[in-house]
Amino acid sequence: MAGTESKRATVYHKAGVGVRRMEATRWAAALFFLVIMFAGIYFYSKSVKTIATLGLPVALVVFTGIIYWVKAMGDKADTYSRRAVDARRGAAAEEDVGNLLGDLPSGYFVVHDFVSGRGNIDHIVISTKGILTIETKSHRGVVSCDGEMLKRDGQPFEKDFLKQAWAEAFSIRDLLVDQGISAPKPQPVLLFANADVQVRRQVRGVEIIGRRYLPLYLKRMQHRLSASEAEKIFEILKLSQSQMFV
Repeated sequence: MAGTESKRATVYHKAGVGVRRMEATRWAAALFFLVIMFAGIYFYSKSVKTIATLGLPVALVVFTGIIYWVKAMGDKADTYSRRAVDARRGAAAEEDVGNLLGDLPSGYFVVHDFVSGRGNIDHIVISTKGILTIETKSHRGVVSCDGEMLKRDGQPFEKDFLKQAWAEAFSIRDLLVDQGISAPKPQPVLLFANADVQVRRQVRGVEIIGRRYLPLYLKRMQHRLSASEAEKIFEILKLSQSQMFV
């Protein structure tokens, strides 16, 4: 849905929708494995007398098997439940940043949860100051960099978020080039909603910022587009999403 308030940014889609969907899927998977686990326990308890008649060696094998089964299913349920909690945190961070972007003044255009061939892009911001592709992270702790490597609390992150941020920017660049728009190039941004970001420069060409610094960062950007060009890019992005789900 597109926002129409004259004094605020024009917004398309709702922030965090894709991650909320992911959270629900993971909770469903955790519940499924719990049901399977308890079903195994139930059928074993109903069959224990019959199994005992098959002799001690067979009974021990079956008992060992059911213990392994229960542990395996319990571990699966635990893994999916922890991943669901991670998704919940991620969705909350995206929604928080989405609210912040929604409060930008008129002239800004914001697309949330953009589906591309290289994965979902959390937020895209278009204005006369250019195009930003924003990847939001919910990690806590202190974010720093050692050369070209990002770290949290002194340790490397579990994934290469910089590579992810560039992949998202490239997907928008390619989409716009197909529409005859080659400039300006989208600027990838890695935004930490909950961390203490101590990085004060681009890392491998990606802007690394904390949530509270986002408004100041946007204010300092130089103008690169006309208002009509910014709106045209916004309409192209909207159209690409509507065509994708036809």
